Amino acid sequence: MRSFEENRPREVRRPVIGITGDVMESSTGTRHAVRDSYVSAIVNAGGIPLLIPATGNLEVTYSLYRLADGLLFTGGNDIDPSVYGEQLDGTEVLGISENRDITELQLARWALSDDWPVLGICRGQQLLNVAAGGTLYQDIPADLPQSEVDHRGSTYTGDRGLYSHEVKIEPSCGLAGIFGETAFMVNSLHHQGVKRVGDGLKVVGVAPDGMAEALEGPGHRWLYTVQWHPEELWRKQSAATNLFKAFVEAAASYLYQRENAAVAV
Repeated sequence: MRSFEENRPREVRRPVIGITGDVMESSTGTRHAVRDSYVSAIVNAGGIPLLIPATGNLEVTYSLYRLADGLLFTGGNDIDPSVYGEQLDGTEVLGISENRDITELQLARWALSDDWPVLGICRGQQLLNVAAGGTLYQDIPADLPQSEVDHRGSTYTGDRGLYSHEVKIEPSCGLAGIFGETAFMVNSLHHQGVKRVGDGLKVVGVAPDGMAEALEGPGHRWLYTVQWHPEELWRKQSAATNLFKAFVEAAASYLYQRENAAVAV
């Protein structure tokens, strides 16, 4: 039988990726959780996943933030329109969580101010857009009835990785270099989307109906967002695999820079 010391993994300083968690009510109480697909994608790319629960307690949130080398803003339910200066317009709104909005908006503002490596996925794209002063379509089918794209095309199939529509990426943008291609199929599980683009962000990917599918922050160290769910695709699609690897590599570079700065001091 091997000893405890023999079973101890060799310590390797890998970048810690803070992953925003969902908060859900159930018959047995409130749960904080994140899908395994996010965790697995980060581990596969070489990162250490760190769940940041949506407590609404910013002292706790900041302590966790300081442990991370990069932030992944995950998908989930809708953002309260009041945080971007609008009222509910009577269309469908799903599962607003005040604590999640408070937690993630402050995390986003710290990350934008501190210029941390950031990746936003689905709600994460919308959240970062709002944190930068942008607004959202509260319900795409109601706001854009002329659209021929089913932005929920993968939602009710039982297959979150089902390809739903094509996205086109601006050839000159950073994401094109990361993906290695400028047009490919993606899954789609959302009914809200970017309306007015936030300050410092740029649309670099669109769906066939013109809906913003990818944003980047040209003035930031590493800031990219996508409206689809690459965490459900990385096992079968190189563009998704490349995205997570590039994100973790950016976080590793930031970790190395911070450690060198600490030694210098």
